[in-house]
Amino acid sequence: MLSKHTWHNLFKIFIILCSGLGLTLTIVNADGSLRSFAYFTNQSNLLVFLIYCYFLFNHKTYHEPFITILYQVVVAIVLTSIVYHLMLRPYIDETTYASSSLTDLLVHSFTPFLVVIERLIFSVKGIIQKSHPLYWLIFPLFYYVFSLIYGALGGLYQVGTENESRYPYFFLNFGESGIVYFLFVLVLILLIGYGIYYINRHLLNKEGEY
Repeated sequence: MLSKHTWHNLFKIFIILCSGLGLTLTIVNADGSLRSFAYFTNQSNLLVFLIYCYFLFNHKTYHEPFITILYQVVVAIVLTSIVYHLMLRPYIDETTYASSSLTDLLVHSFTPFLVVIERLIFSVKGIIQKSHPLYWLIFPLFYYVFSLIYGALGGLYQVGTENESRYPYFFLNFGESGIVYFLFVLVLILLIGYGIYYINRHLLNKEGEY
């Protein structure tokens, strides 16, 4: 019978394969261009791939700052999925973007789902501190600054098949959409973070692996 440690490693390998395949297909669909990595979706999936590769071979380093970094990645990939399904997918024109493609399912649904399940099954109870959700705002805010710099330097994001924009997502364009959607996303990040804190503190089994 396989040990819990072995099952955990298999789960991490599956996450690495799913995130890696999603990123590979993204690059292939972009004709080999790395421009697609200017999107939060692909950056968060890349972080998942990298952190779980590290996690697979360095499981004994489960302490700070690794815990904060690991859960920053968890928050980022969960945010990717929620924002996509709640704020973006309902308005997608299926004639210009295949929202049911394998690539889309991997980066927006399968990988986020696997990461959440992995944390629910294998995380140790009580390792998340009340201040952690505030730290987890760092990467999303970094991405916001990155997108502004990228746009200011002439970088453009694909919107549909024919249109391009300086903004990767409509809620980052304050001129057209206002600031309300942006603030909503910030609140959503905090809700995800404190939801993770509550689950880790009150609902997890104490005998998680790490």
